[in-house]
Amino acid sequence: MRALLDKIPPRVIPWQYVDLLETDPARRVKLKIVYEGLSKLHPADIASIVEDLPAAEREAVFETIDEEVAAEALEEIDPKVQVSIVESLEADRAADIVEEMDPDAAADLLAELPEQRTGEILQEMEPEERQEVRQLLEFGEHTAAGRMTTEYVAVPDGAAVSDAIETLKEFEGSREALATVYLYSVSYKLVGAVPLVKIAISPSTTPLVQLSEPPVSCAPDTPDDEVAALFDKYNLVTLAVVDEHERLAGIITADDVITMLRHGR
Repeated sequence: MRALLDKIPPRVIPWQYVDLLETDPARRVKLKIVYEGLSKLHPADIASIVEDLPAAEREAVFETIDEEVAAEALEEIDPKVQVSIVESLEADRAADIVEEMDPDAAADLLAELPEQRTGEILQEMEPEERQEVRQLLEFGEHTAAGRMTTEYVAVPDGAAVSDAIETLKEFEGSREALATVYLYSVSYKLVGAVPLVKIAISPSTTPLVQLSEPPVSCAPDTPDDEVAALFDKYNLVTLAVVDEHERLAGIITADDVITMLRHGR
């Protein structure tokens, strides 16, 4: 048997793929490549995997993967698990991840944390992102303002397709927010909405007002059920939230509504 076994090449795991997690009393050996491989999955798939892991391993995943990937995955995770993960991380690491989240999702998450923990994370965030999230934290959670993101694409109503394209190139918000380009007047009132598909198929010199559709909007204090009803009635991809002066304050995207309905919150 020994002579036969000597002819079988050993299967060796390279040590660069091995890490030791101190969190397990048995000091189990885990493969780093598992966590690194997670980054290549869709955020929703990462979320499903993470939700089935023990708490210590959830923390290990979010300590390991890239901040942007971690943020996208965290947005897909059940709210209670979100809170557990963020509370387990160091404040600076948690802040790095929260900064990469959509402002509305970040505000929803921080609103669920103890006030002291929220303050610690906000303190570690960059000033601009911190200010955006703090503004959203002031609104009621189950209202349009509590659901909206302040990252949207808007241009003057005198702009052309080429102007919209340049603005889109500089936009750093979510892909969902790119679906609609909003138009505002000289007094900054919301006057139009242009679907991205119309911009994509139109000549660069086309005035956006020629492509514009009447914008569907709601007030900041609109309750969740009315927000969902507007999306259903008008088959919306994004919904504008306007203040008392009819100025664009933010937008709600369809994925936010799906999340709201899925989690029943």
